[in-house]
Amino acid sequence: MMFLKARFILGIALRHLTGKRRQTALVIAGVAVGSMVMILTFGLAEGVMTDIKNKIIDISPLITVKGEKIRGKQRLLMTSSPYSKNHFEIVSRIVPDEKKEVKPYTEVVSLVDALPGIDAVSPFVATRGVLRYSTLSRPCIVKGVIPEREARIGKLGQNIRTGSLNELSYTKNGILLGIGLAGKIGAGYHDLVRFTGENGKVYDLVVAGTFASGFGAVDDNNAFINLRLAQTISGFSENVVSAIGIHTESLEDVNPLSREISRLTGYKTETWEEANANLLSLFERNNNITFFLVIFVFVVAGFGIANVLITIVLQKQRDIAVMKSMGVSIGTLELVFLAEGMILGIAGAVIGGVAGHYLTNLISALPVSYGPSAVVRGDHIVTVQKPVFYVLTTLFAILVSAVSGYGPARRAARLKPVDILRA
Repeated sequence: MMFLKARFILGIALRHLTGKRRQTALVIAGVAVGSMVMILTFGLAEGVMTDIKNKIIDISPLITVKGEKIRGKQRLLMTSSPYSKNHFEIVSRIVPDEKKEVKPYTEVVSLVDALPGIDAVSPFVATRGVLRYSTLSRPCIVKGVIPEREARIGKLGQNIRTGSLNELSYTKNGILLGIGLAGKIGAGYHDLVRFTGENGKVYDLVVAGTFASGFGAVDDNNAFINLRLAQTISGFSENVVSAIGIHTESLEDVNPLSREISRLTGYKTETWEEANANLLSLFERNNNITFFLVIFVFVVAGFGIANVLITIVLQKQRDIAVMKSMGVSIGTLELVFLAEGMILGIAGAVIGGVAGHYLTNLISALPVSYGPSAVVRGDHIVTVQKPVFYVLTTLFAILVSAVSGYGPARRAARLKPVDILRA
């Protein structure tokens, strides 16, 4: 019985839609465009976030042990009389101009290195200064590292464009420049550059190579030197660093290991997500805005579905009256027009899904230059496709179709056969 009823509903629905082929095709095309754009938006949004996260993971530690103690030193600022009834003390945990450092860093490195789930530990000293070559100069951040340890933190070795990481290891006064920074001061491989540190002293350095991380801010403003030289520039002793970078075997272990390291060492720790929270939230916010704009494409397609169904109701009033006179229930008539809306939505979603899949693949295959001013740089647009994107798009298309078909279905069910047949 249910099969016969479903067959009847689908038969009437298909007959109505095929009778308005041009309008039906236009509405299906509208839903297909909406589905295609949504699939493409999902792929681009997920691709951008994946690309950013991969680049961050490739160039920075997953966990950073900062040169700040969990419990800072206290200074007594104010206290009441010991004989006062309501005795109070005001203390400060902030010590002005306290240098942020990890010491002795060798003990912390040994402690962290012994933890399960840790596959790389790299102490470093970060300092600011001005880099000069010929008549050009630029402020930059110089990171003093042990090259062989730093190579295990990210993909610095793979990001080298000229020179090598090994050359930095055996060149005591060597410097590895970001490719954008090298371009801005006009320095090249084996050129002699001058670095003025925060202490005002000038150091002659040899360019041991250049690197490209894919992040504009890093490539334009960062450089690497040997750890001992950075300690000298910053006024640190041999057993002091400003922070320690850590890489874990799994991303899932980052948060629990960060808490454990902080507990064991007594120093504050920061995960890669915490360090880049502002950048990640910016791109997520932009993606959300894009999704809202795509929804309006579906809304427009929904109006097209409603328009076709209302037209069918107006043109098929006599047919509707005859069916009701023959005993077709109001609920069945409503299901007929809802089925028509669903057919339009499903057909559009299927066509749009296929088109979105091929369009997404095409876009990811095209060579693209982001330009020198881009936040994230690359030679192509990264896209990601997941089955859940197609499921969500199809469900949303069906929902819009059902909502769009509800009004015309109710209108058809309320028509009075006697008034129509007398007209």
